[in-house]
Amino acid sequence: MPFGNVTNSSGNLPQLDGTYTLEIVRLEDLEPGQFGDRMRWVFNATDDEGDLVTYESGDPYEWYQTTGATLGPRSTARDWAQKFLGRDLADGEKGHEVAAELVGKKARALVELQDNGYSKISGLTAMKRKQAKTEVDPF
Repeated sequence: MPFGNVTNSSGNLPQLDGTYTLEIVRLEDLEPGQFGDRMRWVFNATDDEGDLVTYESGDPYEWYQTTGATLGPRSTARDWAQKFLGRDLADGEKGHEVAAELVGKKARALVELQDNGYSKISGLTAMKRKQAKTEVDPF
């Protein structure tokens, strides 16, 4: 089911509400905010039928969320990075190294439309990774 005809109240942006597969397109540094450094996570979203969320023109809709830029043990950025990577981050991993590894990674997300008309990730789950098949020696 394409989402090109589902828009917000201003009539020009797709609205996300439900479960999606999110793929990280890029990560952007933002100007520091009230609580420190911030970053923007830019995603492409695919619905449960496997359809990419697009603008009415058919171009992919790049949806974004903003978090703090630290990878501390209780930070949202660390939690999301671990879920997109499908592994725990090691102590001392650097943000730029993790960011380079994150681009192109996918995770399942529960996205909820808020009262203010904007969508927000309310839950994120790692994708199940396909395990490599290994041949067993019959002898």
